[in-house]
Formats: sequence, C-alpha cells, structure tokens
Amino acid sequence: MKIIVVGCGAAGATSAQFARKINRKAEIVIFDKEGIGQYSKCALPYVIAGMDWKKIIEFPPSFFERNNISYRKEEVKKIDFDGGIVECEGKDEDFDEIIIATGAEPARPFKAENVFFLRCLKDALSIQKVASHSKNAIVVGAGLIGLELAECLMKMGLKVKILEYMPSILPSMLDKDMADYLLKKIGIDVTLNCKVEETDGKKVFANGEYEADFVVVAVGNKPQVSLVDFASEAIEVDERCMAKEHVYAVGDCTKIKDFFGRKVIVGLGSIAVRQGMTAGINAGGGNEKMIPPVFAKTTKIFGMEIASVGLLANENSVTAKYIGKSLPHYMEGEDIAIKIIADKNGIIKGAQAIGKGASKIIDKITLAIYSEMHVKEVAKIENAYAPCVAPVFDAVSIACNMVEKKVRR
Repeated sequence: MKIIVVGCGAAGATSAQFARKINRKAEIVIFDKEGIGQYSKCALPYVIAGMDWKKIIEFPPSFFERNNISYRKEEVKKIDFDGGIVECEGKDEDFDEIIIATGAEPARPFKAENVFFLRCLKDALSIQKVASHSKNAIVVGAGLIGLELAECLMKMGLKVKILEYMPSILPSMLDKDMADYLLKKIGIDVTLNCKVEETDGKKVFANGEYEADFVVVAVGNKPQVSLVDFASEAIEVDERCMAKEHVYAVGDCTKIKDFFGRKVIVGLGSIAVRQGMTAGINAGGGNEKMIPPVFAKTTKIFGMEIASVGLLANENSVTAKYIGKSLPHYMEGEDIAIKIIADKNGIIKGAQAIGKGASKIIDKITLAIYSEMHVKEVAKIENAYAPCVAPVFDAVSIACNMVEKKVRR
C-alpha cells in the first residue's frame, strides 16, 4: 500500500503519523512545499513579536524520515485522482490512498496590493521585519488573527489602528453584547462598520482614507482546493474524512457537518488535528470516525481570556448573561462574564466566556452540548469550592439558572 499526503500543516503531518502508527508496512510520502516540517501557525503572531521561529517547529523534516515517512520538499502540480498519480516538481508518484491537506490561503474580498497577509512563517518574518522599523500599522480585520496580530505589534511599541467590517469584534466567536463588553475591557483603537474598498501600500480606502507605515489584511481564509477538480469552495468530507473512494481530505481545505447539522468550513487547528488522526488511520486500513465538532475555541488577548463554543444567539435562542467575579464577594476575584445560549426548550446550544478560566468554562459547556443537557441540569452540577479558588455556585450555574427562569415563563 502506498499513501500520499499533500501538505504538512497540523492536519497533513498528523495524518502521516497516524497512517504510520496503524500501518507499519505502508509506503508513505508527504509533500511540503515550505520545506520546514510541521510548525504551529497559531504561534505566528508570537514570532512577529520576537519569539525565535525555530521554537514553533513541532516536527522537523528529520522526524518524518526517522519514522520511515518519505519527506519531499516539493510543490504538487497536479493530482490525477482516477489514475492514482501525483505530478510534482520531481519524480511523479502513484498512490493507493491520498490525503489532501492543502490548507487555505488568505481571503481577499477587495483589491489588496502591496500589503501583508499572515498565513505562513514567511509572512510572519516579513511582517516582523517591516514592523521593526515602523511606528504605526493598520490591521484590517478584528477576528482572532487580526486581534492577536494587533496585540503583538502593540507590544513591539507600534501604534495600531484596526478596521472591522462588522458591527463588533470577533464576530464569528462572540455575540455583539459580549464583544462590546470585551472591547470596553481592552480599549483598543478599532473602527467598526468599516467597509474597506481597497488597500494599496500604506493606504486603506474605506469610509475614509487611512494611512500607516504598513498594512496587514486579516479578514479570514479561503480553502486552497486548486488541485482538486471535484471541489469548488471546499472539499466536502464525511465523518471518516473521506471525500471520495481512496481520497481523504483534512484541515482548512475541508467542509464538514458539525454537531448541529450545519456544513461548515474547518478553520481550527484543534479540529484539523482530529481530522488528521481520523484520515491517517482510515487511509492506513483502519475504520475511524470523527465526533461532529461543536467548534470550541479560545484565545488570550490584551490580558483577557476569551472562549466560546457552539451556536451564536439568534431569534430562536433563549439567552442569559452573567457578569460577576471569579471568587466569593469577600475575596478579590477577577471580573468574569458568561453567556449561555439555549433553544426554546432549554437545551444548551452554545456559550461564550470572558475572564479568568474562560476556556475551562467552555470545556464544561462543550460536554453539556454533546450530552444535550437542559440548563436546569447544568445548573445543578456540583463544582469544586474553596474561597480562594472558586465560589459555591460558579458563573455557569448562575447563568444557567437565569436561562431556566426564562424558559419556564
């Protein structure tokens, strides 16, 4: 058996490793046009801020060779899926099973010339170089990448202006009321409802004209599917990460069905790695299935921990927001905000948290969503208590009680 993996990001590299774990005899070849091995793309903002880029390399090329995985620093030019042939810069390769892990490329919804994007290590090093002799910058986009990048630039001493098309920051992660709460906490220079028409070098043309020493566009990513003749927007895969017979796809180039029945493009490293495990096992001869994702995500920006999971609020939701402290009133706890989102029957569908321990709060809600728990049940769950660590009734219990009262009306 011969397995080809196209791409060496978190998804591709993981799939190669798990294919080898389940099948010790298969010939496995991984193509990586960057030639660096697997590194953490989530850590790129830290590289811009001064971290040694070598620290973010998780699995160098030598790792794959040691595990009897042929590593080729080459770009794949064409894939003949029917004939089972991969055409590349060097020797073409045939295959029995193939895993597509081509990732994504930065989205460009408007004309963008002579500006920076942040997708790979080369991009990070280029931004670091220009930032090191600049005084100010513009970041277009107030999503996760845009805000993390803005924070790193500000730590370098730059004045940063953020432009966001939507009426609130982190629009795919937080509802507007939670985003507004966060914005007051972090106090960044952001212009909302700002539709950028064009960027050219140091200038951005939107509802006004903005100028800085350099501009970074961070308005999301677009699946890279140019090698896949049967895909348009993204490669649609099933719970086995199979796109068609003998063809698997993983990571940011894919679209999957989530826990709520939606078909969603993957954009999280945590899901990409789980896809890689699944596809690698199956390509190697196993029979693994993914649990449908609920898209739990977290970050920490400007000293604030932020996390969310599941659905954002909509007209069919019953919600409650609790803003309080992480400890009992007689202790000096930190501010914490949590929003619980349930359907009209009280079944939890999502949550958002801001403050200390936000990611662990969301992990708890993730389990509740998978278990299809009612807010009343979650409110009754016992939690560990000590005055210096946590209150008797935590923020989750209080917020779920608030939602339960609304459901009973």
